[in-house]
Amino acid sequence: MEFCPKCGGLMLPKRRGGELYLVCQSCGYEMKAKKLEGYAAKEVIAEEKKTKVSVFTAPSGAASEEERRQLKEEYYEVFLETMVEEEGEEGE
Repeated sequence: MEFCPKCGGLMLPKRRGGELYLVCQSCGYEMKAKKLEGYAAKEVIAEEKKTKVSVFTAPSGAASEEERRQLKEEYYEVFLETMVEEEGEEGE
């Protein structure tokens, strides 16, 4: 773990053109990493910020093209409704 020599902020690794740089998240200061191994960035996301995803599969057997089109339309409607609900929660 390294800290910015200018402001003391945490330096995170970023790859650019095959080169590894350390970039300060506070002030944007950059410096080339002295070694290429041993740096990793990990972000932890709170459980309430995670998005739930439902996976639907077509019924087994050969569904006709019309049935598949109807299923896609239904899935799309559910998707849109879910997005509207999530946007409403974020605005509160």
